[in-house]
Amino acid sequence: MIGWALAAMLLTGGCAARRGEGQPVTQRGPDPAALTQAIASAADQVRRCYRPPRVARPARQIVTRVRVRLAPDGTVAAAPEVVAQSGITPVNRVFAPLMADAAITSVLRCAPLVLPAELHATGWDEFDLTFSPGAMG
Repeated sequence: MIGWALAAMLLTGGCAARRGEGQPVTQRGPDPAALTQAIASAADQVRRCYRPPRVARPARQIVTRVRVRLAPDGTVAAAPEVVAQSGITPVNRVFAPLMADAAITSVLRCAPLVLPAELHATGWDEFDLTFSPGAMG
């Protein structure tokens, strides 16, 4: 778990975001309110591009967390990385790679993300997005 308290978790539509691991806020860091708003905005933008694969109902219980690293212009600075998956069972295990690919593809499809440039100047360039197709209904 990350050591930082701010998280915009479970936004409508099955996509949430939080600041990446190892990035505590310091006094020189971004304003917490601005960061909360930026994270929510990133999650909302990517949520619109998320297309869960057509899979059996048990596969929709797989939750995928992807680490996203952005350049100052909102483009993806490094390939999105799956950092965790939960909800995997013997029945749906075969679908885990499909769910991971759908999450990564949605980030790439939506780039560049429109986020405040001043946050990047304070060192904020990495955050996690959580994809939860089961929450999409």
